[in-house]
Amino acid sequence: MTNKKANIKRLGLYLLIAFALSLLLIVFRKPMETSARVSFIITQLFSFSPAIACLITRAVTKEGFGDLKLHFNFRGNFRWYLLAFALPLVCFSASMLLPVIISGYGSRLSGFTAKNMLSVIFILMGQSAVVSAGLLGEELGWRGYMNCTMEPLFGTFGTCLAGGIMWGLWHFPIDISNYLGGGGSLSYSMESAFSRLAMLTCFGVFLMWLTKKTDSVFPAVVAHFMFNQSQNALMSLFMESDIPEDADVGKLADVFGYVPMALVAVVFMYLLLRMKKTKTPSV
Repeated sequence: MTNKKANIKRLGLYLLIAFALSLLLIVFRKPMETSARVSFIITQLFSFSPAIACLITRAVTKEGFGDLKLHFNFRGNFRWYLLAFALPLVCFSASMLLPVIISGYGSRLSGFTAKNMLSVIFILMGQSAVVSAGLLGEELGWRGYMNCTMEPLFGTFGTCLAGGIMWGLWHFPIDISNYLGGGGSLSYSMESAFSRLAMLTCFGVFLMWLTKKTDSVFPAVVAHFMFNQSQNALMSLFMESDIPEDADVGKLADVFGYVPMALVAVVFMYLLLRMKKTKTPSV
């Protein structure tokens, strides 16, 4: 079997398992509503389905487990761990603060004191060192396996695009399950799904770069945690501020919600392509 055919087989099996497990959120929706134990089991199976898919695929295809990228690899890479922590926080700070400031409510950001912001940063640092370990279930599969398997087939740009779409679609059963359970209209669920897909495709470029740069999935785990938690942390500071409930920042928020992450995607796509070019051996 050629390397290309082997990679297609591996990628297909991996995606089949990961997506099949994600559908458990829909299949077991009703039991999850009535049983906390069922809800916990299905949620964990969903969260770890990329890692499960990675391990099963490696076993079935007999490719082995020698390159799981499960090493911290701090030496020479600690700055990239700091970047993994800081960049999502900076991006979401820009996307949430700029619309408020441009709309003329900057003087009402009373919750954003130096003390409060440092407190949030230290809390996130502590959580990222412990709580983020749960996201290894995703990163072991998406960045540690899927991207590596895709790149020889689709190239760097194609992997970032297709990989981001796959990552976003994998979350789709969450929206369907919420909709079936009465959590909003179908149009709202679709809007949420496609908004997430666009954001994850952009952010996935940064995660792929981190993984290739450090040869470890752990910086991507930290960045993924910060992607999830930065928004909540910032919202807590907004709640302590004196911004009117009827403040009209909606249109600006829609724009700035995507611009910082889109810029990140462009910058790190360039770095990925340059990295690939420098590593290509001369003939």
